[in-house]
Amino acid sequence: MNETDFIQEIMKQANLSEDQGGMVNEIFQSNFIAGNKNKDTIVNLIVEKLGVDEAQADQIYTIAAGLIAGGILDKVKGIFKR
Repeated sequence: MNETDFIQEIMKQANLSEDQGGMVNEIFQSNFIAGNKNKDTIVNLIVEKLGVDEAQADQIYTIAAGLIAGGILDKVKGIFKR
């Protein structure tokens, strides 16, 4: 999944504007490490930058992490289809 696809999908699934989707993308590009190591940091940044409450920020985090994991899984599957 490329950056544009990620932004479009997070906008759709989390009901965000294009600007908010772009901000979430930037936050994840700067802070995401597989696993929950930076979850609190990312959730706090989403709250701060998007002006949403912590529950909504956690939901956005969960959706975005799932999109990233799905994209990685698709790439791994693609390797074995060759």
